Amino acid sequence: MKENGLLEIIAAHRTMTGLEEVLKKDKYYQEAMSEEQAASDIMDSLNLTSEQKKAVDRVITAYNQCGAAYGAAAYRFGMEDGIRVRMEMEEVMRP
Repeated sequence: MKENGLLEIIAAHRTMTGLEEVLKKDKYYQEAMSEEQAASDIMDSLNLTSEQKKAVDRVITAYNQCGAAYGAAAYRFGMEDGIRVRMEMEEVMRP
């Protein structure tokens, strides 16, 4: 896929614009946010040292970065599939 191509521009726009409103209505996401808050509350209650907190934060950050990269790649992959299907449909429908 071409870097900074149309698909990259669309993916960047769609993952930044309007997503907040979609997430507010998404039950699965809202449940995940509740679980995240519960886990955060447990972490706070452990009274970890500063060094331990930094280690935990590093692990969580790495997981989040990996998940974000995965989600972005999956989104682009899905967009590519959609574009390919559309192009193939146009070829089939031509007289």
